[in-house]
Amino acid sequence: MHDREGSNDDDEHDPEGVTLSSEWSRLTGLADAAASELRQVDEALARLDTGDYGVCAVCGQRIPAARLEVRPFATHCVACAEKLGR
Repeated sequence: MHDREGSNDDDEHDPEGVTLSSEWSRLTGLADAAASELRQVDEALARLDTGDYGVCAVCGQRIPAARLEVRPFATHCVACAEKLGR
């Protein structure tokens, strides 16, 4: 990402009235979310290599296939995820 610190472009607007700083903020948030998801996928692939994929990190039970279809990088079964507030 381009370093926006110290830039005076923040006061400019596009034709729709959105400030460039708010657009940069939105794009930074999207990039951070994508990086986080990529990290979670990499961690899931590592668990697959070690044989720990699909096993709840809290209770040790198998994570149901339906949950893994929705969240392939899940580390907790539904019950443990609910207890942890995730």
